[in-house]
Amino acid sequence: MDASWKLLPAAWSRRVWQIVGGVSIRVKVLGIVLGVIFILSGFVIVQMRTVLTDKLLGELSAQGVAIGDSIAHEVEGMQLLNDAEALNAYLLGRQTHYSSSSHNTLVPYIFVEDDASGAILGGAGAVPPAGDPAAPGADDVLVHQHDDVATRITPTLVEIVVPVPNSGARLHMALARSNIEATVRAVTWQLVAITLVMVAIGFAAAFLLTWVLTRPLLSLVAATHDVAQGDLTRRVPHWADDEIGELSDAFNRMVESLERAETARAAQLRLRARYVSGVILAQESERRRIARELHDSTSQSLTSLLVGLQNLKRRVPDDGISPQIDELRHVVGNTLEEVRALSWRLRPSALDDLGLEVALQHHIEDFRRRYGIQVDFVVRGLDDRLPPEMETSIYRIVQEGLTNVARYAHAGHASVIISRRHGMIRVIIEDDGVGFDPYTAQANGKSLGLQGIRERAGLFDGSLTIESQPGGGTSLFVEMPYDAATVGVMSADATPDGAPV
Repeated sequence: MDASWKLLPAAWSRRVWQIVGGVSIRVKVLGIVLGVIFILSGFVIVQMRTVLTDKLLGELSAQGVAIGDSIAHEVEGMQLLNDAEALNAYLLGRQTHYSSSSHNTLVPYIFVEDDASGAILGGAGAVPPAGDPAAPGADDVLVHQHDDVATRITPTLVEIVVPVPNSGARLHMALARSNIEATVRAVTWQLVAITLVMVAIGFAAAFLLTWVLTRPLLSLVAATHDVAQGDLTRRVPHWADDEIGELSDAFNRMVESLERAETARAAQLRLRARYVSGVILAQESERRRIARELHDSTSQSLTSLLVGLQNLKRRVPDDGISPQIDELRHVVGNTLEEVRALSWRLRPSALDDLGLEVALQHHIEDFRRRYGIQVDFVVRGLDDRLPPEMETSIYRIVQEGLTNVARYAHAGHASVIISRRHGMIRVIIEDDGVGFDPYTAQANGKSLGLQGIRERAGLFDGSLTIESQPGGGTSLFVEMPYDAATVGVMSADATPDGAPV
């Protein structure tokens, strides 16, 4: 239980901070300003009422003592104590006189009391019963005694008790506090009105202050959002030579640094893309050259050798040599087929002569024969030829993707889908193999083939998306924009003869 009570202040503190932190700066400033105004105004009003009431009560008491002493001397001088009727008439006249509008007093009652017997000798107004000095209760009476003069203060009136000289009697006169209450109430309403005016002025000042404070902050927030979206040209104005101005300058310097870093990074990416483009172009050029030499030189030499062996077999009558010649012809024939297949894989002539779809059909048929994996091939929207550089990149992407399927997927079925729609070329390569974790493969450096696919797609501002998980197969999604801006991207980084710059 003790531990729970100790945790309550911390919980309330967190709750208060959550509420305070959940409102805007404008609400915070307005709340602080209005709170200070109300607290100070309330304190001033309470203090003013207390001080003013005490001051007016003191003045009323002094005025009552002076009036009572004057009446007491007049009663003694006129020898009215032995004539009750005359005393009553005189006291009534004094009550009426001091309760008139010409005096700032109101006398509820006035009477003369005998000290010895406590009997009321005469009076006017609502005279209280004998023995009860108009005091509702001991807790409500404040008594001040000075010499023979007593002042009793109750919530509704001030009673003055003065001795009547040479008579053994005392004069009791009550002065109502209604005028004091009216004065205090009027002053209070004036202070409330002043407070409301201060609230209006404070609200306007706080609103102006929050506008001055939050306008540059809101500008900073908007600029931050723009920078987060990639707009590094955004700057914020220098509002003033204060902390917010320093914050604006620091923000501008930060964005300038980011812009310089982004410019340098973009230049590096362009340089890297240029180098990658040059490497790929050089690779394709070298493949084309080797394929051409294999086809034009090596294949023709092997074909000539095969024909020569056939002629040699016809000219040599010795049957003992014929089996050796047939064996050589078989070896040469297999070598010729391997050279032709190698030449095709290096650079299929159908890609240049018949286009991407036919070249991929030949490659997929060869893939089925070599690996025994069923591959579905679908092409949509490629009625016209693509730029040669893009066709080559797509061909290599599919070739690399199927190579990964054969090496790592252990799949029984795969599919290749190529489509062109809404200015985008999409290549999808899927298999039902063992799958893998793309992040782990990239961290372990085992994704060079996928990196090659990503780089070839990046030459045309394309992207590669990998969806795979262990035991769930693999899907590769390649997207490349195809419009007038992408045509000849690689050609711009190559010399007319196809060699890299």
